[in-house]
Amino acid sequence: MKNVRTLLFLAWCLSVLAGLTGPSSAAEPKDKPAAVGVTGEQLVFHTDWKGERIALPPTFAPAMKLKGIEVIRFAPGMFQAQSESFFSYAFVFSLVKEQGLTREVIQREMLAYYQGLAESVSKSRGRTVDAGKFTFELEQAKQAIGTPDQIPAATKVTQYAGKLAWVEPFVTGQPQTLHFEIQFWTDPGTARDYLFVCTSPKAPGATEAIWRELRSLRRSFEFKGTPKN
Repeated sequence: MKNVRTLLFLAWCLSVLAGLTGPSSAAEPKDKPAAVGVTGEQLVFHTDWKGERIALPPTFAPAMKLKGIEVIRFAPGMFQAQSESFFSYAFVFSLVKEQGLTREVIQREMLAYYQGLAESVSKSRGRTVDAGKFTFELEQAKQAIGTPDQIPAATKVTQYAGKLAWVEPFVTGQPQTLHFEIQFWTDPGTARDYLFVCTSPKAPGATEAIWRELRSLRRSFEFKGTPKN
């Protein structure tokens, strides 16, 4: 019975996101290549984690400037407050090139994304939140580790460590700190910029099971095709 309630709650959370993002979002079944942009580009996560696809900027975060597509995969305990994988997930931004993805731009855009998400979801739950108080810290790492296997060794990959102080809107409505690993690279084959993001309330570490899973998912991630926008 508990598993049934969990599945129903997960379905509700996905439906909330779908309602916030409009008709451009869609649930993604297991291991099905996620067609992104126009026909031709595929983003493939090798996992049975549930997820969806969202156009960027999403309607719930109108302050964002980045244009592209987001594909998300949620850990099984994403919406279970007592789970070891609560609010842990991975997502990739496939972006139109030449948007100037400096550290400052990524920091600004990620903060705008979570401010909009918290405000929209909180409103749907009958709560208010002061998203102006959220903070997002972002620092460049010395090197990128555990990049997708597909990326050639000669490709420059920049890795960042981030930390978001916000209010988790879906389940608890309480302050939460999320930790981030973000990798950025440009692919000449697809003519896209990519941001691959892993996040969890648990601080990254070699012994944390959820971070081993997130990094494994990142390493197996595939992208291919040649979109036009």
